[in-house]
Amino acid sequence: MTEQVTQQPDPLDNEILKFEFTIAQTNAILNIIGNAPYVAAAPLIALVQSQGTPQFAELLKKVDGEAEEAKAE
Repeated sequence: MTEQVTQQPDPLDNEILKFEFTIAQTNAILNIIGNAPYVAAAPLIALVQSQGTPQFAELLKKVDGEAEEAKAE
């Protein structure tokens, strides 16, 4: 009789890691992920989008504010 091995989930699987990438680096990562099969890539792209969209909006406000300041000078 063979023993059945039950795999235990990795206790670290649900821990959050924080990375910091430039927009160019993020776009490069998304391009690479985009070449993966849709079923694998779509959830990862959605995660990047959900976390990146608010940050990108803040960066746009900052850049727009700096442009307005430069105009006023």
